[in-house]
Amino acid sequence: MKVAWSPPDLKIEDENALIRVIRSGWLSDGKETESFEKEIAQYTGAKHVIVVNNGTSALIASLLAEGISKDDEVIVPSFTFIAPVNSILVIGAKPVLVDCDLETFNITLEKVKEKLTERTRAIIFVDVSGMANDIDLFRELAKEHNLVLIEDAAQAIGGEYKDRKIGSFGHTTIFSFHMAKPITTIEGGCVLTNNDNVARKIRMIKNHGMQAKYDYGFLGLNFKITDIQSALGRSQLKRLDYFIEKRNKLVEKYKKGLKNCRFQEIPDYVTKHPYMLFGVLVDEDIRDDLNKYLNNNGIDTRICWLPAHRQEYHKTIFSNENLPNSEKISSQIINLPIGNGLSDEEVDYVINTFNKYFL
Repeated sequence: MKVAWSPPDLKIEDENALIRVIRSGWLSDGKETESFEKEIAQYTGAKHVIVVNNGTSALIASLLAEGISKDDEVIVPSFTFIAPVNSILVIGAKPVLVDCDLETFNITLEKVKEKLTERTRAIIFVDVSGMANDIDLFRELAKEHNLVLIEDAAQAIGGEYKDRKIGSFGHTTIFSFHMAKPITTIEGGCVLTNNDNVARKIRMIKNHGMQAKYDYGFLGLNFKITDIQSALGRSQLKRLDYFIEKRNKLVEKYKKGLKNCRFQEIPDYVTKHPYMLFGVLVDEDIRDDLNKYLNNNGIDTRICWLPAHRQEYHKTIFSNENLPNSEKISSQIINLPIGNGLSDEEVDYVINTFNKYFL
């Protein structure tokens, strides 16, 4: 059996949505994207939603709109996909890496406080695997120190914190709609905020800073998405709750069946986990061999992630970092297949193959 790492679930209604836009005669960012934004806002409870071409663009636009600039310090996890770190670097600000928690894989308030300085302007916290951080604590810290708070919820659309949708809390939050995410536009993302001024700036930034036709009042780039992609996103959004329910059922099956490993700890404040990723931790002495064994038996996996301070390009920037938790999780984790299109039979095969390794 061949098991893909994150197969999407694309149905005839998704195909029909694409055909409808293609036949409309308008393909670029337009009314379809506006409708997608309104529907995400309605789903999450956010006041403003601005759809862009990917999650990284959403991060860059958020930093620019929040006024983060050269030499400002931005606290960010080391155990994350590299996008938030690169987004800080590309605007000339300084990423300040913070270690993660060994149980939840997310950063903690205590570890963030250790990195605060007079030059700290913002905190980016990442919802690892789509699981919410303790949002109330981070909002209180940001308010106390007058800091910009940006939630990298690239993996977390549909997730909930204390029975409230991620994206509904008012601070700047981003989602990604990459193929592996809970819903897909193939490539895409968005920014959510309740701040009218931030929303206005992001709408300008996504179109080179344009405030009127060919009149540019702000520094920006081309972060626009197409209406074709937005049509796919609208179709997928209708099934988001079903997708998350399915992912949770697959994870429940994994947790009941897998032996000789441990899982991400889920705090009580997480009332819905979208499981964009499903990582298991094994002894680092066997991790690479086990991963190779799974791959050789047709099971596609990922190692998410090598920490930022250990990446070839970035380690010269962060040469003196000591972040042992990030390194430990990175050395033990295997991300098993999880996706909207994954079947129960495929998960059973992964479980049986995984467990046979230890016989």
